[in-house]
Amino acid sequence: MRNGTCGGVAVPFQQPAIRLWMTGSPPCFHLPLEYAKLVSECSRLRRSDEGANVVWIHKPVAQSQGRGIFLFRSICELRCGTPAVVQRYIERPLLIAGYKFDLRLYVCVPGYRPLTAYMYAEGLARFGTDKYTLSDIHNPYRHLTNSSLNKTGPRYAECKDRIGSGCKWTLKQVRRALIGRWGAVEWLVWQKIRALVTLTLLAQAAGTPPTRNCFEFYGFDVLLDDSLKPWLIEASVNLSPALAADCEADVTVKQPMLHELFDLLGLPMRHTGLSYLQRPLTPNIISSEDESGTSTVGNRSMSGHKRGGKHQRRRRAMPLHCVTLQPPMADKYNDVSAVSLSQLHTYKSSTDIVTDRLESQSATSLASEPVDETWRGGYATAASRRRMMNACMWGNGVRWDKGVNRVGQWVRIYPHTLPNDDQLPFEDVRESVAHVSKLMRAAREVTRECGRDAQSRDATRDALFEATLRKKLAYGPHFEVWLPPF
Repeated sequence: MRNGTCGGVAVPFQQPAIRLWMTGSPPCFHLPLEYAKLVSECSRLRRSDEGANVVWIHKPVAQSQGRGIFLFRSICELRCGTPAVVQRYIERPLLIAGYKFDLRLYVCVPGYRPLTAYMYAEGLARFGTDKYTLSDIHNPYRHLTNSSLNKTGPRYAECKDRIGSGCKWTLKQVRRALIGRWGAVEWLVWQKIRALVTLTLLAQAAGTPPTRNCFEFYGFDVLLDDSLKPWLIEASVNLSPALAADCEADVTVKQPMLHELFDLLGLPMRHTGLSYLQRPLTPNIISSEDESGTSTVGNRSMSGHKRGGKHQRRRRAMPLHCVTLQPPMADKYNDVSAVSLSQLHTYKSSTDIVTDRLESQSATSLASEPVDETWRGGYATAASRRRMMNACMWGNGVRWDKGVNRVGQWVRIYPHTLPNDDQLPFEDVRESVAHVSKLMRAAREVTRECGRDAQSRDATRDALFEATLRKKLAYGPHFEVWLPPF
């Protein structure tokens, strides 16, 4: 399996339906191709009243950890020698105790055709370590929230007002900080973030071919402004999101997130033969080589062979028992130590039979049918859509066109509902955007109707909002509401 990226810091919304609906990304210019457009926009703003106060942010392509990012007001200050993205800076972000922050959300996409996406309910809030102000746009610790950058700041270890030491919170802490001020609107903003992530993925789905046994793992960076509107800042800019645990918030979020990600993808945890790899090494099999070039086998030592005055390196023998991984089963497993080698070989042979059968069927279909490239223009016929559905089935038996609603805190954010057994999943972009719009209309109605009546500001209120939203949408049991824990 592999993971990947959306392909850059800014996601181009090429689908007209998505471009018309979505305004959750600030104006963006790709340099050097759109340099003339940027100059024209700066000239237009200079003639208007707000032109003198407009701030732009420059982000180089294929960089990470805040390298090469800077702010500027005039086009004359722009220093661009490599491909980069210039965006309109969000000048009025939401602050907590005077500090700017953004949200890091984790998204897993097991398949794009049809689109199946999961988002983790917990996440991180990354703070700047100096208080935010526009009077000093050249101080990166005021404006950039990259944790790798702020760890080098002079106030990183200092216990800051309400923020504490360090520069990270969990989404649970953010919810508790926002709910006292914003009330029911705080619940609505998480549904807006869900729609923002879904539309970003839909923009990429149309040009992505169907693939099996691979997934995409993204880190979405979302910024909230002072009116609690979410803005998409970046999507998987660093090839893959950082998973190192540098503080308590990282441990709280990332460790269970990765464990539950493996459960979501159906990776087997037992009957894999790993217990046999932990046995004591046999002395007459393993050979090692020290720095002096002397090879040792067991308790015996012998001098290395010389060729051309240099020591010859020996390949290390690997006493590995190759065991085929099994698909996840619903029944209870016995302990791995109770599984004999004969049983493991039996599992392997049965799996090989199924694999050979699937390979023979696919080879027969490939020989009898022309190469299918209909994914480039959409699936118009039922036969091509059935071939697309076959690509949804992984080698471990998981079918992502029938994906589960939730695994741990991984919540399926798209599709909202699952098709019946006799139905094929749809891939029309306009229809998908219509489903997202329907969700947002229902969420706004729930906030207006139940926001005044809900006295509690805890999980009880969330349960009331969720029940009302389910009733309005009438999606059935397959629909799941995404919401960070409280």
